[in-house]
Amino acid sequence: MINKFKFFFILLKLIVLVNSQNGMDDYGFGMVEKNAICTSYIGNQLCENRLSNSEKIYTSDVSKLSQTLILPTIQKGFESLTFAQGICNDLKFIEFGMCDSALSPCIVTTPDITPGYNISLAQRVCKSVCERMVNGCPQLAIQIDCSISFLFPRIGTFYNLTDYGYTDNGGLYMVPCVNTEINYEKVEEKVQFLESCPYPLLLKNSSDPQYAEKRGYTYLTPTNCVLPCPIPNYTQQQFDSVIHMSKVMSSLSFVLSLFNGITFGVLIKKKSKYNVCIALMAIGSSLIYLSDIINYGVGIEKQLCPEPGRVATQRVDSLCGFTGSIFHIGITLCVLWSMTMGIVLYSKIKQFKLPNFRYFLIGNLSFTVVTLIILASAKKFQGGNGFLECWMRDRWYVVAIFWIPCGIALLLGVLSICGVIYEIYKISKNVSLKDSKVVVRELKPFILVVTTSASLIYLFIFYFDSESKYDFYKKGVEEYVLCLLTSSNPLGECYTVGPNFNSYFMFYFLIRFFGILFFGIFGTSEIARKAWTESFIATQIKSKMSITTASSSTRAGADTSGIKSSSSSNSNNSTRKNYDDDFNSKNLSQPDNTLTINNNINNNNNNNNDNNDNNIIDDNKKMEIELDSIDI
Repeated sequence: MINKFKFFFILLKLIVLVNSQNGMDDYGFGMVEKNAICTSYIGNQLCENRLSNSEKIYTSDVSKLSQTLILPTIQKGFESLTFAQGICNDLKFIEFGMCDSALSPCIVTTPDITPGYNISLAQRVCKSVCERMVNGCPQLAIQIDCSISFLFPRIGTFYNLTDYGYTDNGGLYMVPCVNTEINYEKVEEKVQFLESCPYPLLLKNSSDPQYAEKRGYTYLTPTNCVLPCPIPNYTQQQFDSVIHMSKVMSSLSFVLSLFNGITFGVLIKKKSKYNVCIALMAIGSSLIYLSDIINYGVGIEKQLCPEPGRVATQRVDSLCGFTGSIFHIGITLCVLWSMTMGIVLYSKIKQFKLPNFRYFLIGNLSFTVVTLIILASAKKFQGGNGFLECWMRDRWYVVAIFWIPCGIALLLGVLSICGVIYEIYKISKNVSLKDSKVVVRELKPFILVVTTSASLIYLFIFYFDSESKYDFYKKGVEEYVLCLLTSSNPLGECYTVGPNFNSYFMFYFLIRFFGILFFGIFGTSEIARKAWTESFIATQIKSKMSITTASSSTRAGADTSGIKSSSSSNSNNSTRKNYDDDFNSKNLSQPDNTLTINNNINNNNNNNNDNNDNNIIDDNKKMEIELDSIDI
């Protein structure tokens, strides 16, 4: 995955530790530091067994601070080499050379050389070592110049010890260079190439079944480094905003979807095809939001990222498989029953006969169950980096099992509802209803088709647009790794490349908005309100209120028992007369459209030859059917 080689510029810091000087080709000239000492290696496994002399390391101060400061640079160098696999050769030897270059072996002069002084001098790496490193990885030549004899002498380094009593050779004392190859040949079989991953990447053993990729680890090949979970496409603040929005919207949509399901599936006694579609669609949306509620109850990051660097998978995490199954059932039911509802409405308007409704039931449920079995048996449910739920992540499964068949279903549903709107428009032009009432009756299905179709089209575009940019996002991981290798604040500065945050936020908002949308269209309708007012609970409340009112009336009647019977008789006669008047003049509460149709029918009886009136009667009858079907 990582195929760039920009990383090695940091090796310059690793190699150039002090000011360089040019000298003879075979010798370098070094500077003498009076306070320098030879100390043992104080680091970790980075350079353990890779140093030519781990007991005597050249250290420029007594506190060993120079070793402490250089170790992070060596760490960065090893991290760079880790991502050079597949590009460079002889990487293990390069690690040895890097350790000897950064932590130079040290010698201490004896009194016969510097009387009264013990001077610590650094042994530089031989030029042959540098040349082997560059030959194994030619990209190193951009940053490492093996011709600098101060750093890479062919034979040794001269130090001017005149001030310390050394008089031979004009006071120039020669320290032989270190041939790293000697130590390398001794321990080569015992020491392996050491991979190192920049934080927050984690190092795992991909050959170990416990850390296999199918268990949820995302490896940056050819390394054993894995991406963190969740993947840092966005800042922590942005990611938290999506989580908070999802918690609120999912909880609210879950309650409202349950309301719709209970209303149209239980309380409404007339189980029309349309009501069944609404109930099953509400059940589907409830399952979508139930999976969210379970995730947030467990803890979204704990659920989707159960271990550092590992996303949840059905193979390992049973809860991920469970919530993924719920989500799949829910979203599939929503799509299929919204399609069915549109087809049922359109058939009602056009008055053509559909196949038996049980075929829709069997077909929709069968498709949902079969696709669920396929996904569950193939163990395709997993969390996925950047996603907020467990679902199928294999692109071919997603396209073949969901987007293609459900896309066709959505298209049929949207076209059907558009047909309904068009028929309403045609019929309403010839119906003698007030324009405002017609608009109101058209408004709900119009909002439904526009918002639903627009939302689903957006989801389609977002998904396939993200898939088309897969290579671009993949390339962004390379820039992310480079940032990790060079940044002093990787968590605050380094991010992977993902979809635009606003588009990402809207994607999850729309999915969690459907429950609220469907409640606004169906749950607030007159038939829904009537179902609840006539429900068992409402009946019990009314019954208790009636008993209380009757008791109060009885007590009041006892107080007025002295009224004359003649007045009571006159009152009864007057009441009977009023009841007769009310019955004769009572409005039977027929809908306006029914009354209009009756009036048109009467006009038609008086004018049998008026063809226009016959057309209006037909249109009004058709409009009545339509409004009964839509105005819920």
